[in-house]
Amino acid sequence: MLQNSKKKICLIVECLSGGGAEKQAANFSKSLQKYGFEVSIISLKDQITYDFAGTLYNLGKNESSIKIIKQIQKFFAFKKAYKTCNADMYIDFRARSRFVMEYLLHKFIFEAKKMILMVHSYHIEWHIPKGKLFREIYNKTHAIVAVSEAIELKLGHMYDFENLLHIPNYITAVESTQNEKTPVKDDYIIAVGRLQNDIKQFDRLVETYHASKLAEKNIKLYICGDGNDKESLENLISKLHLQAHVKLLGFVENVTEYIQNATYLILSSRVEGFPMVLLEALQQKTPVISFDCKSGPSEIIQHKTNGLLVEDQNFANLKEAMLLLIENMELYMNCKQNAVYSISKFTEENVIQQWVQLINV
Repeated sequence: MLQNSKKKICLIVECLSGGGAEKQAANFSKSLQKYGFEVSIISLKDQITYDFAGTLYNLGKNESSIKIIKQIQKFFAFKKAYKTCNADMYIDFRARSRFVMEYLLHKFIFEAKKMILMVHSYHIEWHIPKGKLFREIYNKTHAIVAVSEAIELKLGHMYDFENLLHIPNYITAVESTQNEKTPVKDDYIIAVGRLQNDIKQFDRLVETYHASKLAEKNIKLYICGDGNDKESLENLISKLHLQAHVKLLGFVENVTEYIQNATYLILSSRVEGFPMVLLEALQQKTPVISFDCKSGPSEIIQHKTNGLLVEDQNFANLKEAMLLLIENMELYMNCKQNAVYSISKFTEENVIQQWVQLINV
């Protein structure tokens, strides 16, 4: 800890609200402070709901309504915040797909050897602008960190980075909610994420739930999260006459409590990075069902040991898996009993040491 106390770390994020990557950044700030680092955070948007540690530079406040003016103001505000932080290391959690903006940031603001660039989606193009120029720019940074083994493998095939490594997301200890009041008394399964159907596919999940006849067993589907597709999901739920069975709960502050009391958690995404929600569910002894999508679920789920891993994008098989964990109580209890132990390598204590080592190199 003594060697860390002299290190200043700055996290660069789009926001601290809504998504798994943002939640991981918020938790990471608390871990870094706990392990003796001085922490600051630069947030591009004024969307702060997750608990965090350190000094916050919120660049989303008092923005101009004129797009070009807003971009120019934010660029110079970013430059000022970066300089004011005067960090020993900057860890960038943002999506980085805009060629011109990223070039300007690297040309006029970022110090390459102080930059660690996170890649937390299997969609590599969201994090690295196209072209050979950024292959050279990224190679000069302190490190490029992939949150899953599959992302690391894909980056290795696409680029000849010499500074690439894999450090997974991790879970932090949470206070037990066993003595808390249960939020609802229904039997339900749960899905958590942004209401973004092209990625999370909650529309297809609602249709699959309808086909599974779980509603006839009086098992509800709860979906926690906000997003642009809320209205279309509400219309679909109404069309299928599922208003009494499918609940869109919006952003839920005590989502851990809902996950803990669910029968199981289901992930129906088309693509992921390293889904934190699977770890959070297993930490609460809640079994999980997920497509074997790229990337992350296969690195977390041990099929029929802590949950069910379903052939990628096979919704017929997903329906069968949803029924299996309800009808096969022996399998269900086995998954439940193995849940916590199965994710022991993804604890804060184990993963943060990799970060400490990387930062102190």
